[in-house]
Amino acid sequence: MEPWQWALAALAGLSAVFVMGSIAWAVFDVLRDRSLSQTARLMWVLALFAVPLLGLMAWLYAKPRLMHTTGGIRLQKTL
Repeated sequence: MEPWQWALAALAGLSAVFVMGSIAWAVFDVLRDRSLSQTARLMWVLALFAVPLLGLMAWLYAKPRLMHTTGGIRLQKTL
């Protein structure tokens, strides 16, 4: 193999480790969230495994809204 092929293979491996680590973090974060019911947790974990990147982006988008709805704190619209 050429050196540039090794570099591409290493970059692909590092990005795969990053994505898998992000998914693992999201799963543990969903399981730790006390504001979700058991059914909602199960659905989030299934979504994270079924469509990993889309599920991760959806969780990162929904998490602040879920955390601040129960405590009475409202998020300001930023856009």
